[in-house]
Amino acid sequence: MSMNKIVSCLLAALILTGFIGSTNGSAADAVSSATVKINRLPDLKEHDNAKVLVAFFSVNDTTRAIALTLADALDADVFEIVPEIPYTEEDLNYNDSTTRATVEQRDDSARPAISALPESLEQYDTILLGYPFWWGKAPRIMETFLESVDVSGKTIIPFCTSASSPAGASADDMKKLTDDATTWVEVKRFDNGSNAQAIVEWAQTLKLEENMKLSIGDLAVSVVWETNESVEALRTLVNEKPLTVSLSMYGGFEQVGSLGTDLPRNDLQTTTQAGDIVLYSGNKIVIFYGSNSWAYTRLGRITDQSAADLTEILGNGDVKITLS
Repeated sequence: MSMNKIVSCLLAALILTGFIGSTNGSAADAVSSATVKINRLPDLKEHDNAKVLVAFFSVNDTTRAIALTLADALDADVFEIVPEIPYTEEDLNYNDSTTRATVEQRDDSARPAISALPESLEQYDTILLGYPFWWGKAPRIMETFLESVDVSGKTIIPFCTSASSPAGASADDMKKLTDDATTWVEVKRFDNGSNAQAIVEWAQTLKLEENMKLSIGDLAVSVVWETNESVEALRTLVNEKPLTVSLSMYGGFEQVGSLGTDLPRNDLQTTTQAGDIVLYSGNKIVIFYGSNSWAYTRLGRITDQSAADLTEILGNGDVKITLS
């Protein structure tokens, strides 16, 4: 394997019960005390060409159990973010202001060292990023991870564990460490009592396995598609057979072409940016390499090409795209 994937057979037989650390009063929410109802972890599988990675940090079995359950449901690879110096129960004592975790969480510059990093994340389009909820935010080691790897052009789906506090802005500090080409989805919080069925059902709502592919000429690009009836109709259309559409340059900022059929539409006044993909008049697909303001239905966004790249790809003559 090219990555430090979790392969411990012992994990598959663990019974998940509690959380290391204080669980009384406000301390229960300070350090995530959520527990999950999973009696047996799934056996891990290796994948040659997985496009989804579940990367997580866990000081106990709570976040780990959710991560492995998600990876099994999504046929994803797994990477555990392991601290160079493990956290002890004393490190997580919320009531002591001198403990390691308390000091780290109050220091914006703290970057706990990671024992090993993945060799490359290039093959992955989507990364599910899991962590416990500490002192109202993600543990600082998550920032270490994001500053140490290249996630540009990828979609990041954060998830966290918390007994009762909402996830709030816990992903915001991490998002600030990535560039504009990285797409972040709203964080998902798992609370006490989350079971395997609920976790799998959430994974299925992501519909990652149903993601449409888009090629511009011979170039395959990564797209984050919107969740709306227009995209669902387009997905149904291309599931029958790949759809090739001839696009023409227009206005010096977009390429537009007819889909040959009408899709459901929900037009809203929109100011587009390079990479945006929209539906126009219900039957035309538009890909922007510049900006325009008009009433469109959003379809998606190209995430792995810069504005300059898109100008080069789309701004020098008509093109053909293929959806599959």
